[in-house]
Amino acid sequence: MLDRLLVEHDRILRKLNLLERQYLDMCRGMEPDYSLMRSIVVYIQEYPEQIHHPLEDMVFSILLERVDDVEFVQKLMTEHTQLETDTRILRDSLESLSSGIVSREELVRQLSKFLVGQRRHIYTEEVDVYPLVQNVLTKEDWQRIQSMVPILDEPIFGRLTRNDYERLYREIEDTVFEARVN
Repeated sequence: MLDRLLVEHDRILRKLNLLERQYLDMCRGMEPDYSLMRSIVVYIQEYPEQIHHPLEDMVFSILLERVDDVEFVQKLMTEHTQLETDTRILRDSLESLSSGIVSREELVRQLSKFLVGQRRHIYTEEVDVYPLVQNVLTKEDWQRIQSMVPILDEPIFGRLTRNDYERLYREIEDTVFEARVN
């Protein structure tokens, strides 16, 4: 189960890398691919926020019961809510950009906050919390968590890629291929 969380982080980071490329294009005065950006943000709303974070919250709640210094764990759980708010704001901004409600400068600011917040959060979980989880949770804890977690297919890298994520999947695969060639 912890391996699943790490794999999910890797997948989230791949999307963040693509989003960051679009963000950098904006910072350089180029026209980004807003459709791709929106797909990434929708993905983050639909999978990590609906499946990944609740799973982590189950794991973290066990830590809260068993570890004395839990302030940083509680902070990460609270950050899940803040990250969801930032994602919703960013999605709304991307969807209203064409109507002029949000300026390009405001979108750049939101993207920066979003990218930094997501990456910092993942880093903190992997460096500070996951090793603790590995030492504290028992086999029985993992079995109990697994019995409560719905089995859902990851919409991009699962057995079937949903149609609305087909382009995002191709972009990720192209980026991986380019990295191997270069």
